[in-house]
Amino acid sequence: MSKKRKREFEGTKDPITLSVIYNRLLTINQEMGITMVNTSISPIFAEVHDFSCAICDWDNRIVAQIDGVPSHTASAMEAVKAVSRHFKDDINAGDVFVLNDPYLGGTHLPDITIMKPVFYNDELQFIAINRAHHGDVGGMEPGSYCPNATELFHEGIRIPALRIYKNEEPIMDVVNMIRINTRMPDDIWVDMKAQVASCRVAEKRIIELIDKYGVEKTRNTIEDIHRYAENRMRLEIASLTDGVYTGESFLDSDGFTDDPIRIKVAITIKGDEAYVDFAGSDKQVTGFVNSPMANTATCVYVAFLTTVTTPDIPHNEGVYRPIHITAEEGLIVNPLFPAPVASCTLDTACAILEACWMALSGVLPDRVPAGWNRWNGPTITGIDPRTDDFYMMFGFNGFGGAGGMSGLDGRHYIGDGIDLGGLIAPNIETNETNYPHITEFNEFTEDSCGAGKFRGGCGAKYRIKLYDEEPTLVMFGDGKVHPPYGLYGGKPGSCNLAFINEGTEEQRELKAKESVHLKKGDTYTSYPSGGGGWGDPMERDPVLVGEDVKNGIISKASALKDYGVSFVNDSFTVDIKETERIRNKYKLNNRRED
Repeated sequence: MSKKRKREFEGTKDPITLSVIYNRLLTINQEMGITMVNTSISPIFAEVHDFSCAICDWDNRIVAQIDGVPSHTASAMEAVKAVSRHFKDDINAGDVFVLNDPYLGGTHLPDITIMKPVFYNDELQFIAINRAHHGDVGGMEPGSYCPNATELFHEGIRIPALRIYKNEEPIMDVVNMIRINTRMPDDIWVDMKAQVASCRVAEKRIIELIDKYGVEKTRNTIEDIHRYAENRMRLEIASLTDGVYTGESFLDSDGFTDDPIRIKVAITIKGDEAYVDFAGSDKQVTGFVNSPMANTATCVYVAFLTTVTTPDIPHNEGVYRPIHITAEEGLIVNPLFPAPVASCTLDTACAILEACWMALSGVLPDRVPAGWNRWNGPTITGIDPRTDDFYMMFGFNGFGGAGGMSGLDGRHYIGDGIDLGGLIAPNIETNETNYPHITEFNEFTEDSCGAGKFRGGCGAKYRIKLYDEEPTLVMFGDGKVHPPYGLYGGKPGSCNLAFINEGTEEQRELKAKESVHLKKGDTYTSYPSGGGGWGDPMERDPVLVGEDVKNGIISKASALKDYGVSFVNDSFTVDIKETERIRNKYKLNNRRED
């Protein structure tokens, strides 16, 4: 065992038991997710997997979270703290709690958190958590993304810390209060019961774990897991060069003005601790892109977990201890109540992550990726003519691409940066069964990826034709003005685009944030951005460029212009000598300019 590895286990009495219990908790986490997929009825859970499962300990510290989307990392812990503050000693076996308030530990209103305390020998030991994005929680617009919202109350029902089950039975007064405030009362209740079921699975498995190891050994090991994760992160931070590293990114707008919104961050590395300060970021805005502190902190943690350390580190409270976050109240990243926040988990979260990545690129150039795409999809709602029922569809198909990074091209068709591939594009045929539309195409968009030594991933263009009578489409994206950034000579990816009735006399380019009433037969077409490139494109292996051209990832025109790669006649065979001549001329011109 290396000296570094030994230091990670300082203060740990039994590393083997630590590994066994921690991996048991991760397995429980995964079983919670499987339960949610198998018992929920909404495609956003059963197919897209837009939920997260976690386990907190008796002190409200997150101890295990691997099943779910990165945008929920750590923030679920804040919901548990809110329950603990409100109910204090009135938390009992058989209780289940619910919360979605963004100013009390939630992220945005559609993310409803279910929490079930786990008791053993009449003492609270753990809390099982399931946070899930529900299709509709009320508000001005179906689907609860409201581009015209100017306050939180416009976005849906606000749920503080509430007890929703007592003695393992639902408190129907509370349940019905939530149900009656949504457009899909039956769906939300069935899916909330699926969340409860996933927490009950955790409860059963945790009790089995404590039966085997006992309370004292389990608790001591949990402390060791936190300590181990903290030591790992401290060692990684300590290996970085002390200094102040800055980064900034921009949101296109808040939907009310066309003014870009700056997110600025300074990350100070000092010894084995990191200080993240958002001074210089813009003030909170009128529109729904404000980010509550729980969401902002999550983005910072994701930035560190994806660059400073490695994926095997525990995602728990211990790993966050060396990271200190400061954001003045009233900023876009820490708004004052009741600012609207519905789009914070997508566009704003991506922008916060990007600003942190750009700052960290100053100290970790080989670990930070170029920019990923931002969200470019709508909600589409209406009455399904096949059933006469209200439906709510998210535009998850048509994902964009990831940014390239040192040694690795960006992944195609993977989704926005903050979710890091955690969301899954639903099956096209299943989607057409669930919602009244026909898919006309869903395929890679040539030349959407940023050129680089390691190029970005492609976005996937996507078109559907709607056949209900009066659908409503709500756009809540970004990235039409600011494309995914390139790094170290890499070029940016494409910008997001979307159209109604493209190619017809009724063609209209959609704004990034707006609500539109459509008619039967209208089409929606999305061109999500590709990821940014990393490194000088002229250093990319010409053979790889040839393969990209052959596979329709880039055009021959792009191969010549961006990569300096020429082909033999009309074939896909690279002309090596001509390519060398073009690239040498490019290098010579660059030296002259310098």
